[in-house]
This record gives sequence, structure tokens and C-alpha cells, in this order.
Amino acid sequence: MADATNELSAWLDAAVDPFVACDAHEHICILNSAAERLFGWKREELKGQHVSCIFPQRLREYAGKSLLRYLLSRRDSLGGRAIRVLARRKDGVEVLVELTVGSSGQGEKERIVINFRRLHEVIDTVHEPVEHAARQVKPAPGGGSTNGDSLYRVLVENAPLGIFHFDTTPVVTACNDRFVRIIGSPKRILVGLNLLSLRDEHIQHCVRETLAGRPADYEGEYRSVTVDKRTPVHVRFTPIRDSSGRVEGGVGIVEDITERRRTERERDESLAQLATLFRTAPIGLGFLDTDLRYVRVNDVLAGLNGRPPEAHVGRHPREVLGPTGAAVEQAMRRVLESGEPLEKREATSAELGIPGPLRHMAGSFYPVRAPDGRILGVGVLIEDITDRRRAEEERGRLYREAQEAIRVRDDFLSIASHELKTPLTPLSLRLATLERRLERGEHVDPSTLRHARQHLLRITGLINDLLDASRIEAGRLALHPETTRLDDLVEHVLQSMEVHRGGHTLHFERPSQPVLVRADPYRLEQVISNLVENAFKYSPDGGIIRVALRTRGEMALLSVTDPGIGIPPDQQKLLFDRYFRARNVSSRSYGGLGLGLYISRDIVERHGGRIWVESEVGRGSTFHVALPLLKGATAEPPVEQQGQQHVH
Repeated sequence: MADATNELSAWLDAAVDPFVACDAHEHICILNSAAERLFGWKREELKGQHVSCIFPQRLREYAGKSLLRYLLSRRDSLGGRAIRVLARRKDGVEVLVELTVGSSGQGEKERIVINFRRLHEVIDTVHEPVEHAARQVKPAPGGGSTNGDSLYRVLVENAPLGIFHFDTTPVVTACNDRFVRIIGSPKRILVGLNLLSLRDEHIQHCVRETLAGRPADYEGEYRSVTVDKRTPVHVRFTPIRDSSGRVEGGVGIVEDITERRRTERERDESLAQLATLFRTAPIGLGFLDTDLRYVRVNDVLAGLNGRPPEAHVGRHPREVLGPTGAAVEQAMRRVLESGEPLEKREATSAELGIPGPLRHMAGSFYPVRAPDGRILGVGVLIEDITDRRRAEEERGRLYREAQEAIRVRDDFLSIASHELKTPLTPLSLRLATLERRLERGEHVDPSTLRHARQHLLRITGLINDLLDASRIEAGRLALHPETTRLDDLVEHVLQSMEVHRGGHTLHFERPSQPVLVRADPYRLEQVISNLVENAFKYSPDGGIIRVALRTRGEMALLSVTDPGIGIPPDQQKLLFDRYFRARNVSSRSYGGLGLGLYISRDIVERHGGRIWVESEVGRGSTFHVALPLLKGATAEPPVEQQGQQHVH
């Protein structure tokens, strides 16, 4: 019997595949040498133990049964085919095996037989180099020892990176689960994969470099050999050496850089957008480091500073802007020291020493900080506000003009009502007096009628001025030109105004020769009357009003000089505008609607002439009217117009 047992044992030990037999209670009773090598146990250590010790804890029960009973229940459906499961070595390493299960006998005499065949795959570990390192761990205090395999397993399986080992073949001999998840292929496919069979030449190059004893790096998209998956990875290849220094394989540390690629892509897109914004922004942008040297400026800022962008980089503001750059640097230094921005500081190009047309600029300096709060430098934002400033000035001018127009309108309404009431009141009184005298049959004094008529004429003149101003605005003021002796016309007007001169002396300097013009005599009479009447109005009693008519070249020159109040220089250019009255003129002291000179200017210009004034406050005024002579009626040499005269 002993001989038969020894013969069976020898026969089992000669078998290539591992073999394990159990009793009815699933305790191991027989195993061969191949099983010892597979599981790393001595035969004496396994005999009598429950068979579950050679399987991972998670596989000891399946579908409510022990693993062996479950496999036995499926023996008929499997039809003798092997099934793949994970087995567990003594050192805790899990290996993938194919096994078949059979049984004989019943009850206590039942025997369960398991045949194993090891597949070329290691699941949870890498043989090198961690195992070697684990052997070098020093004993723990107190004489204990550190379990190198456990330490290695914890390290590899909890690593945040994929890890795989390959030998000199070069075939992948081990990998962790993280590597499987990154690559996307099953572990049974990855383990046993010859790396030189991959299509990626860069990976092949890195493997060859590693086996030659040199580390290498790979970055690219790994294409799974089993599924349609491309994974951006970075792999660090490192050679493994034995105790003699000979390369016996390599380790690959694999990082999934999908997120990094996405972040880099988003960063690149953001940087491209920022660069586009920086380059195309309609305002000047720049950045200076903590030494106040330009790092970058856009084209707008370079244009404002009058230097190309490349002339800024590495230079201080004082080197770019000249003397004014020192003040700019001082302001920027305050920003760096205080950490507070300086906003909306305005200056002109002249103040900054920048050549070219005058421009207005608004600048802001602000600290640029890193995510941890450190100040990296100073940001510059410069805006050319010349157009805005001009627009503001134009708005201000228009506003002032509108205010002035409102004032002129209000003054005109006030003056017009006053001017119309002034003759109406005495006219009404004189008419009432005439009415009473006529009712009583009393004698009517001719002077009463004369005075009433004068007031009526004054009202008529005011109304005519308003009508003429309206016609001028509408372009409908009609002229009826004819050959006219201007000297006779002036003399006639002056004679008709004798009754209005009051205490003034009227002196006319008549030319020695007739002065012929082609003009509308009625409208010219209106101009002369306006000028002389103004001379009476704005001159003190007893003053001499001088009227002179002469010829100069092809022009007739009429001058009316008064010793009156004069006109301020800044008011003279506005004197011929509609409704305008000089600021030194009181509407209560001096009557009129402010239309006489406006109408006179239009009449003179429509005759091809011009009208202007020479005046000094407190020393009187001289109004000049120049009209073209009738052809062939030239006389003395032409008069030269003074540059300071206001001509219309």
C-alpha cells in the first residue's frame, strides 16, 4: 500500500500542472510539487487547511455557496471546460489560473479534485524593483521584521499612477489596477504583451533605451489594443538592475494627462484670447515688473508713447518717456509699495514730453498679483481721451451757446415788449387827448398830431425791423438796385434826422465828386439811418457825430464816428448778430431790438460790400461801410484794411 502511495505521489509530482485534492469538508489532503511552486506553500503547510486559503477572501463564497461547490454545480453546463479565477499565493500575490473541478464518492468518502493551469499574468504586484527594496528594509525595533511584500503591495496598488513591469524580452510581466484603468484593456491582455509589438515607434524607442540602461520619457496618445480608446499619457521608463548592475527589465510609471491636456488647451485658448484682447484693445495696455522695467506693451500704448513696442521691453519709463518718466516711475513705485491702484490720472502729451499734436490721456496704474497675493509688477492702462475731451468741450460750447440763445431770446422778448410799449403809451395818451378836444369842440394843437405820428412811425420801424429780420432768415429780403448817388442819399438821410439829433452836433464830410453806386436806395437809407441813429443813441449830449464819405480805389467808403460808450473787444465780433446787445448796454437806457446792425450787415453784403467797426470802450466807435463803385467811377488810391478790424 505504501508503495502504491509513493508511486501515486511520484506520478503527481511529475505532472506539469498544479493539482490539489480535498476531502468532503474541503480540507486539502493531497497536492503536488507544481501546486507548491504555484502557491508558495510547503506541502506540509497546506495539508489539512481549508482549500479557501488558496483563493482571495472575496472569492471564497459565490452565489451563496463555497467556490468549489459552486463550480461543481456548474460542471455539467461547463462540459469539462476550464474556468478562469484568481488564486492567492502565500505571500498574498494574486495570480490568474484556469482550473477544472471534479469529485468522486459520496458523503464522508467524497473527494474533490482541482487541476490548475497558471496563466502568464501577475495581478497586483510588480516583481522588480520594489521587492528588492523591501528586502533591504531594516528590522523593526524589538527584533520584529517588516513584511516587504505587504509594503510593496500597498505601495503599488495605492499609487496614484499606473505602474507596469517588463522584462528583457520585453514582455509586460505585471501591472497595477490603475494602469489597467488608464489604458482601458483587460489585465489578461496587458500582461504578456510584447512592447515592441506596439505600433508607436516612440514607445519602442523608450523601451530600447530603458533596456540599454537609460531612462526615457514618452508623451502621446496610447491607443488601446482591445477597445477604441485613445488616452493621452506621459510614461517615465526606468531600467531595473540586479545586484551586479545588469539590466534585467524596466518599470513604466504612467500618468493619465487627459485633464492636464484639457487644462493646457483651455489655458492656451485663454492665453490666445487674452493675447488677442491685449493686442487689439482700443486702449493702451502694458505690464512692468517690480524693477519697473517694461515687460510687455500693446501697439496702442506704444503709439501713445511714440516708440515701437520692442523699444519698451527691458527699459524703465524714464528711458522711454524722457524727463517726465521719472514722475511716472514715482507714481508706479507708490503702487508697488502701497498695493493700491492709482486711477484716472489725466495728462496731456505736451506734459509728458510726447511730440506731435496735443492729446489728452487718462492713465491708471494697478498692482498685478500672483494667486498667493504676491505683487508681480504694475499694470498700465492708458486711454486717449482727446476725442472725448473735445466732445465735452463741444458740448460745453453748445450748451453755452444754447444758454446764450435763451438769454438773447429772453432779452429780446423783454426788450421788444418794452420797445413796443414805449411809443404805444404816449401814442394812446395823445390820441385820448385829441378825442376829448374833438368831443368838446376845442382847438387841436398840431404838435399833438405830430408827436402821435412820430410814435406811430417808431412802432412801424420796430415792426419793419422784425419783418426784415424774418425775411433775411428766410432768404426773401428783396433788393431793387438802381444807379444811385450815394453822396446825395447820405445828405438826404442826415437832413431827415435833424429832428432826432437832440443835443448832438452832426457833421458831414461830403466828397468833392459825385459818388455813384448801383444799389437799392431805400435799403441803403435804412443802413445809414441805423448807423447814425446808433451814434445818437450811444453818445452823450453835446457830442459830435462825424459822417464821412470818400472813395478808395473801386470802393465807396462811408464812416460814422461817435464819441460814445464804445464796445468791448470780445463783443465786437458778435455785434452784427441777430438780437445781440453789448454787455455794457442797458436795455432800459438804450432802446432798440438789436436788429439794426444785423439787417444792415445783410443789406451791405447783398450789395457786394462789407461793414465793420473800430471801437474802444469809453472812447467811442467808428462804423465803416464799403460799397463797390459804379464801373468807371474810381477815384483815390484804395484804403488798406487793418488786421484788427471786424469786417462783415
